[in-house]
Amino acid sequence: MLRFSVYDQDGPAREWSLHHACLVDQDDRVIPGTIRFRDGCIECSVSSQRAIGLRLLYDTGKMGSLAIQTCLLPHRDRPYQLSVELARHRIATFLVKSEEWQMLDLSMEHPAMRQWEEARQALTKALVARDPAVAEEHARHALTLGIEASERLALAHAEILLHRRYLKRPASSGTLGIRLDPSKKGKALEELIQSQFDLLVMPLPWSRLAPRQGQYDWSDSDRWMGWAQDNGVKVVAGPLLDMNAGGLPQWVYQGGSLDYERLSDLAYEHVSMVLQRYGDVVGMYNIASGINTNELCSLDRKQMTDLTRTLAVLIRQGRRGRRVMVELSQPWGEFMGRNDQSLAPLVYLEQLIQEGVRLDAVGVQLLMGDGQGGMVSRDLMEVSRLLDRFFLLELPIILSNVGAPSEQIGAAGGWWHSQWSPSRQASWATKIFPLALSKPYIESFFWSDFFDHEGTMPPRSGLLSEEGRSKPVLQKLLGVRKRFRQPLGPLKLPPKSGGSAD
Repeated sequence: MLRFSVYDQDGPAREWSLHHACLVDQDDRVIPGTIRFRDGCIECSVSSQRAIGLRLLYDTGKMGSLAIQTCLLPHRDRPYQLSVELARHRIATFLVKSEEWQMLDLSMEHPAMRQWEEARQALTKALVARDPAVAEEHARHALTLGIEASERLALAHAEILLHRRYLKRPASSGTLGIRLDPSKKGKALEELIQSQFDLLVMPLPWSRLAPRQGQYDWSDSDRWMGWAQDNGVKVVAGPLLDMNAGGLPQWVYQGGSLDYERLSDLAYEHVSMVLQRYGDVVGMYNIASGINTNELCSLDRKQMTDLTRTLAVLIRQGRRGRRVMVELSQPWGEFMGRNDQSLAPLVYLEQLIQEGVRLDAVGVQLLMGDGQGGMVSRDLMEVSRLLDRFFLLELPIILSNVGAPSEQIGAAGGWWHSQWSPSRQASWATKIFPLALSKPYIESFFWSDFFDHEGTMPPRSGLLSEEGRSKPVLQKLLGVRKRFRQPLGPLKLPPKSGGSAD
């Protein structure tokens, strides 16, 4: 058993929230296990005696309420102190990524290095303190400094890669896309999309297109598809098969359950209908989202692969030039702690590649600020670490659904630097967009929604309010896109005092 002592302002905690708590292995993959709080300790049980780490939502102070984790730790009777182990992992992460990114030669005058050194010294004080309360104070300070230092490191690395990628050429014409609820319409909206965005993402939700079996309503999507074709706007459609919560029509669940044969037959029929309607109007089809999570239907590995292959072949039958992608809806894989029959995101992709399923891209959702569906808030280093894992796939990556709310969505969703607000949403977008584009294998970046509406995920993450008022994030995002419409030229180093990651 692995145990962690936790403390609040009054000493050993009498209660502790376990939001998004899960156990991870040496590859940062979530593994099944039992986690509970009892007598001032978080107790973690797994079936084996291998070293594991704990990941959970944790209030780090000024850096936010974030999903962070400990190092891998051996089982022992004496409890570890959670704040100390969280700080130790973050300080170690800074070193690992500095080496991986070849940034070990950063001057100690760089703010990232100064803060990392301060964090290391604070952790040393926590480790030698005999009083747990004193250790807690130093460890929390070390954790805050460590997160801020690692975010600065991630942004500094991103800036180097951006100037390397766009030194002499601008970003491609397919860099920034916007997801749009097809029920929205208006001349001003059309003009804004055509002038400022590179791609239009049409979700085409199955439950909206066919609320009753065999009865399709294409009116809303027809209008936008026709407009896009007339005005030369590139369209990405899907996911055609949404295997996340609420993604399938109710009538699909015959008798309240859903087996593979029924799902496969109905999905094939539905995708065929979409192709008959829109065919080559769409530049890329998002085949499916969340197949590997087993949230709605229990599939084994072979069924996951066969279903993905069947839909990919179907889409390409009409014309070889059609591009297809699959989408990972919960890329950090917390769902694996609830369902041991699910498949880790990277394992699912590696299996598709090994089985010869031809994909043109992989979509990755990057949603923050909600306590549901893997959308808990995370810091910039955690995002950068996640994206680095896709490098070896040798496939273009599309950030297919990126967003954060403009207001706080409950405590379980966490927050970044401060509670979510219009200004915090805008600040996050201006950091995450260039961070994503700095990775040379990331092809496009799609914001989660144009308007706030009842289906926006996470809630309130649109660029415009429900009333149509522009949020600060809209102009901030377009400002970043404008920067990449021309070559960046050589990198100009910032002043030695550095800037803030806020």
